[in-house]
Amino acid sequence: MKRLGGKVAAVTGGASGIGEATVRLFVKEGARVAFADRDGSRGTSIADEINASGGEVLFVKTQLEHEAGAMAFIQRTIEHFGQLNILVNNAAVRLYQGITEASEESWDTIWGVNVKGYAFCAKAAIPALRLGGNGSIVNIASTNAVIAGDNTLQYDTTKAAVTGLTRGLARAHAAEGIRVNALCPGRTFTAFHKHRAAAAGKTHEAFKEEFGRPTLLKRTATPREIASCVLFLASDDASFVTGTCLFADGGETAM
Repeated sequence: MKRLGGKVAAVTGGASGIGEATVRLFVKEGARVAFADRDGSRGTSIADEINASGGEVLFVKTQLEHEAGAMAFIQRTIEHFGQLNILVNNAAVRLYQGITEASEESWDTIWGVNVKGYAFCAKAAIPALRLGGNGSIVNIASTNAVIAGDNTLQYDTTKAAVTGLTRGLARAHAAEGIRVNALCPGRTFTAFHKHRAAAAGKTHEAFKEEFGRPTLLKRTATPREIASCVLFLASDDASFVTGTCLFADGGETAM
């Protein structure tokens, strides 16, 4: 039995990394999925591939830091599929600036995508999640919510804010049958990290080994491993789980 059979999910940042892995896994588990991303070419290619193989997905190119973009994405999802049961807020950006270098513009950019975008999508989705009953929102935070990264002050701040948003939404909407949880992934090797490896003049394997060393498991996660945790929180398997932060970090925060 498929764990998301009959469900419709909306996933932001679904054209790469954890978002793409989540879209693919949700489809495999029986969901119809709408996903949003800024990368129109990649998003269209993924959607065409999945639809050609028998899945049902809708790709929407949009910028979710603007309320109009978030509203349009959720509205198109509902118009296309007729319902909405799951929202996965995943889209995010990283900036590498210390407090003395960070400008008002850079704060506006990262706060807009990483926090306001999540809030706007939740605002747009909650009425539909209410109607369907047993609605679920999964916000992708990060271990950076509790561990300061290397020159990632702005990113760390936004991810801590995501955990606060999660708890607030969970409390506000529990009586409406909507569960809200955050997933805090640790060191996950994605295309983003392939670019970082290339920029550092390292092979992918050398970069992965070094990047994963601080974890108890001494390795990085794959996007598919993190998507499995998203699936758990989104599905009825987590029916008594709300307002929490699940850490999928190879044990790094245990140290």
